[in-house]
Amino acid sequence: MEHSEFKKAAEKRQIEYKEKYFGTTCDKFYKHKENGKLISDKSKPIRYYLTDKDGKAGKNYYNQEVFEAVLDRFQHIFDYKRDSNMLRSEHIPFNLFIPLKKDLEFCKRVFNEILGGEIINKIEKILIEHAPSPKENYLNDRTSFDAYIEYTHTDKSKGIIGIEVKYTEKEYPLVKFEKDKETGERKITKAWQDVEDFKNKKEDSIYLNVTTACKLYKEEHFMNLVENKYRQIWRNHLLAESILLVDKDEFKHAHSLIFYPKCNEHFAEAGEQYAEMLVDNKDSKFGVVTFENFIEKCRKHCPNNEFKNWIDYLQERYIVFV
Repeated sequence: MEHSEFKKAAEKRQIEYKEKYFGTTCDKFYKHKENGKLISDKSKPIRYYLTDKDGKAGKNYYNQEVFEAVLDRFQHIFDYKRDSNMLRSEHIPFNLFIPLKKDLEFCKRVFNEILGGEIINKIEKILIEHAPSPKENYLNDRTSFDAYIEYTHTDKSKGIIGIEVKYTEKEYPLVKFEKDKETGERKITKAWQDVEDFKNKKEDSIYLNVTTACKLYKEEHFMNLVENKYRQIWRNHLLAESILLVDKDEFKHAHSLIFYPKCNEHFAEAGEQYAEMLVDNKDSKFGVVTFENFIEKCRKHCPNNEFKNWIDYLQERYIVFV
């Protein structure tokens, strides 16, 4: 399936869900230029957006408990792209993982199956939008996990799972220039410079040092890692490995997972090709998990009707049938 077809089908799914449960009212519209200015075209509503009123009421989230987690994480600051846009992925980690905090034994069973064995003895912590701090000790960039799980391993050591969640997104290009906030002058972005330092094998490149020290990658693929298709997967994986390197006395295991709908063939392909750049994948260091596969495992281990309702919600809300 072409990615444009999948995105169109996912948009249709979100519009149907919104109109079934929240009505057809829209307050976001496509824009066009008129006399050099962007003007909202009231004849072209963006139908996969909730109204600001519904967004502020938490209608993009499974229930009030999940919405409370959002409010706590973002200090009650409303962001219409996160809280009203039903198609973007920023809200999805809250709906996928916050409900699991109510039954950590259930969560353990699901993730042991994802990781392929009796690895987790106990789930200790589930966080959304998490990055270790101070960032200077790790990758010193803006990389963060969409979801982050700490656990006790069956060998009694500690481990982490870093998760990236995608819905209709693909890769994104690296931006070379930005405006300096103080001077207004154009300057090289830090993200661009970090990649250039890696490519030029500078001694002080954090990306290069972590990529080399973790010993996960085939050296002949180092330069492939910074390509648009793999760069975000690699950086999220590096963040997990940087925690192992920096906090080696606390953590002994790290896993990097990507969650996405199976119809998003971009990440299916990118994940498979990225895995081929690893020396090996013992201990489930890296994995891809489709939404469908996650839901299937949740159904298999579902402890009660309360969780069945949540699983049914995920199925209806996010799974695209084409």
